[in-house]
Amino acid sequence: MRLPEGSLLRPFLAQRLSEVNKAKAKRSLGQLQGKIGEMPMARGFQGALAAQFKASGKPAVIAELKGASPFDSSFRKVIPYKALAEDFEAVGATCLSVAVDRRAFQGSYSDLATVHHAVQIPVLAQDIVIDIYQMLEARLAGADAVVLSAGLLGEQLAEFSERASAVALDTLVQVHTKAELDHALAIGAEFICVTNRDIHSFALKPGTCEALLPLIPADKVLPVAEGGLGTAEDLERMGNAGAKAVLMGTALMKDRDPAGVLERVLGVETLEAPE
Repeated sequence: MRLPEGSLLRPFLAQRLSEVNKAKAKRSLGQLQGKIGEMPMARGFQGALAAQFKASGKPAVIAELKGASPFDSSFRKVIPYKALAEDFEAVGATCLSVAVDRRAFQGSYSDLATVHHAVQIPVLAQDIVIDIYQMLEARLAGADAVVLSAGLLGEQLAEFSERASAVALDTLVQVHTKAELDHALAIGAEFICVTNRDIHSFALKPGTCEALLPLIPADKVLPVAEGGLGTAEDLERMGNAGAKAVLMGTALMKDRDPAGVLERVLGVETLEAPE
């Protein structure tokens, strides 16, 4: 795992690695695997998105809960995870995402567990995954899927994806460049998220989704779009580019009424123009 010189992700990775090592000292990989073996089946994150898209012909929405963002220092708030998860589900989110990294997003696996128990829809663990241990932690907390960064994991991507599948986790492979997309397709990824955001500079590059989504074979892969998206217009635009789902996070969470924003996104999208 190599980071480019000057990557802003470096301190976050260092802290995440330290936290994982401390967790391993308290509970071994084998202990996690034993507990996971006793868990009920996962809810099927990718399948839920595919079913929603098939039913409506419009991109499904993954609503993300997070208390902060490394991409926006002005955004930091206390999240009522249970109540907000219930609101997102009631408004019409197909799936939820919970950002679990403490330093980057002010979240935890405990928050993910709270969300999992509050709703019936599938939940994604949004983490900076650098160790297989994290995926087992996510599954044990109730996650139905994890995000794996092609740009971060590189040649380890296939191994991590296989290990996630072994514990019934769907793997959402995140890409930002054509080279990363080519690598994801080469290993047979069937669930790919194109992000407008560079994970090393944290900069948004609008147009990345529109450039890469059409390159994904939608008959074999479920394409997802993310990065600076949060309106009904964004939802329609990503759908036209080929996305079958859209992840929305900061645009929802920065508002005083996150569920209200999601309601407008879904409501405006479903309104028919007057004759």
